[in-house]
Amino acid sequence: MTRGFATIKPECEETFDAVKETDALNYVIYEASAHDKAISVLKSGKYESYDEVVSHFKGDAPRYAVVDFEYDSPTGNEKRHKLVFITWVPETASIHDKSYYTSNKDHLYRALEDISLHVQASKPAELAHAAILSKFKVL
Repeated sequence: MTRGFATIKPECEETFDAVKETDALNYVIYEASAHDKAISVLKSGKYESYDEVVSHFKGDAPRYAVVDFEYDSPTGNEKRHKLVFITWVPETASIHDKSYYTSNKDHLYRALEDISLHVQASKPAELAHAAILSKFKVL
């Protein structure tokens, strides 16, 4: 069983800061490599629809992500944003990958500040916009 912490590459926090502090990016997807013992940025960008972000969570590959999650205010008069950290570990992932991503999740999560919500998902339905929105205690 693989244990221990992967090194968080500097680009991880730099890209996170761009998501958090600018309008240039609104999501970043991370991958962890047991071979390199490192967490790095797989992809980042600016989504038009939240479904674009969800499309990156396919197959057996676990991932981490931070999304500037946009939703309507309770009154519907404005858009609101919260930073959401997603841990995607699909049920079909290998035992080795599941273990590696699970053991390194908190390491990355703690390195990133000002995240409003942590979502752990293993099924596509758990990544749906409505499913994540339902996890917010107070809108």
